[in-house]
Amino acid sequence: MNSATSSINTDLPTAEVSHSVLHPDFIAREVARRFPIEGELTCFLLYRGMNDVYLVQDEKTKYALRVWRKTYRDVDDVAYELNFLDYLREIGFPASVAVPQHDGALYFKVNSPEGERAIAMYDWADGVKFGERLSEETAFRIGAAMAQMHLHGNDWAGKDHVFSTDTAKDYNICMPALIDFVYDRPDDLRDYPIIAANLDKRLDELAASGKVPLGVCHRDFHPSNVHVDENGKITLLDFDAAGEDFMMQDVQNFVWGNLFYGFDPKIGEAFENGYESVRPFTQEEKDNKELFLMAKCFRLIAGMAHSSTAVGRGTLRFRNLDWLGDYVKTRARAAGLL
Repeated sequence: MNSATSSINTDLPTAEVSHSVLHPDFIAREVARRFPIEGELTCFLLYRGMNDVYLVQDEKTKYALRVWRKTYRDVDDVAYELNFLDYLREIGFPASVAVPQHDGALYFKVNSPEGERAIAMYDWADGVKFGERLSEETAFRIGAAMAQMHLHGNDWAGKDHVFSTDTAKDYNICMPALIDFVYDRPDDLRDYPIIAANLDKRLDELAASGKVPLGVCHRDFHPSNVHVDENGKITLLDFDAAGEDFMMQDVQNFVWGNLFYGFDPKIGEAFENGYESVRPFTQEEKDNKELFLMAKCFRLIAGMAHSSTAVGRGTLRFRNLDWLGDYVKTRARAAGLL
């Protein structure tokens, strides 16, 4: 019997799928009927990772299309990111934003073996990753753009909005996966729950003080999530994790990413200087830089552990867990969290 036309063998167990990959032909058909496409359409899978990204191109324009991975978030939580980006588009902020469908919707959903998944198509961000075009001057401008984004986020949320630390503490959702991930590391099994619990308390204390402001944040901003073209134009992208968080956490996410990639520390310093040219830090924000650097690394470990069923444990294990753990624990001890 031809395998392409054979029916499902009911004698075999039905597989449970953690992460399926949608065929580019399916994506192309959906794009063609949902979006204002001009002429012949091509589509191919660009990369598979935390989410799947496809390159979609018609006769005039190139786009990036994201298929979200099935995560702990509700599938419709993507609306937060897309609505914020649409606001940034309206005010002319340099970000890669979602392309509206014929009906104006910014995303659609499809059924997959693992459940409903969301899909959105974005403007293509011209240029290359900042890491391929490093300069202190550009880092300064990127920092200034981040601060402007935070101020725009305050306007979008509204003056009466009260920000919460709930999203800033979503590493707790990943803690069971993290404990399973480090099953063979007894010190981590002991220390990580203590750090998470004490970090919860510290973040709530900082929020209650009113001196370390929360806002609408990117929440995963690093040197690869901003493109720079040959004329120096910058475009912020990949707002998948967008939500309410401490603005200083957003800043230190970039600084930590600079460290992770091994770039000159002056790049991170220039980024901070650019940020402060638009929104100066409070003294309390400065006093807690190390805390937020630690929190970034801890979030990374927890988040990657949670996603390991879809992307594999080797995605994080290739980076020495001793190095990551030492980074977190050294700063956690200094901050009185361990």
